[in-house]
Amino acid sequence: MSEEGVAVKNRDWGRRAFGPARRRAIAALAEALFSSESAEGLAPAPAALAERVADEFDLLVGAGSSDLRRGFGLLAFLVEWFPIFILGELSRASRLPLARRLAYLHRLEHAKIALVATLFVAFKLPLTMIAFEVGAELGSTGFDRTTISTPRTRKLAVVAAADVDAIHEATGPGRG
Repeated sequence: MSEEGVAVKNRDWGRRAFGPARRRAIAALAEALFSSESAEGLAPAPAALAERVADEFDLLVGAGSSDLRRGFGLLAFLVEWFPIFILGELSRASRLPLARRLAYLHRLEHAKIALVATLFVAFKLPLTMIAFEVGAELGSTGFDRTTISTPRTRKLAVVAAADVDAIHEATGPGRG
């Protein structure tokens, strides 16, 4: 049960892996990852999307083993404090302006040290999967339903037996 007395529908246990500060840092990274650029300039991802992604990621990691939670806790700490080494700026990733955060993520992704690039991918992949699971983001992928778990409502066409015979004749023996 959640705090309001409503059953938790999210992940298995509703257990959290990150504290509020780490969740804010993950939301800041999601805000940069899913930002958009237009003629007006750089626009951060909607705050609701960034918060949903950070919350779902927290529940996803929280449902894992204690080793997984500790590992992602360490990775979250490293991603938050690596701008000191990657950009040479004495600032946390979540406090960087959006343009600098994007530059930081770009440098992480294209780092010459493979482990640094892997660190970025460890966050980018699950955050991207979570971001495009529901709503308008899922629709932007071309998926025709509201969620990935919504059953298909469109009926597939049933081919009549006469049409099956015509298909077999057209394709030749052994090919239909």
